[in-house]
Amino acid sequence: MTIDELLELDDDAQIEYLNGQLDDGKSVDEICADLSTTRMDMARVGFFVVKNRFMLKPTRGYARTKPTKLG
Repeated sequence: MTIDELLELDDDAQIEYLNGQLDDGKSVDEICADLSTTRMDMARVGFFVVKNRFMLKPTRGYARTKPTKLG
């Protein structure tokens, strides 16, 4: 599977696939290599790893690029 094919799946299927790969004994770096991507690129599309489990950012695609002033 490539990263593009993974992103075509719905959110639940994406997480199920990634965590299934971890359950099969692969490391995060091995999964990224299989997807032909990097951890940094995975973070850019909304995936992050906590305690060796993949999770999705709550609001994928939204990133604050610079600090804003409040008030």
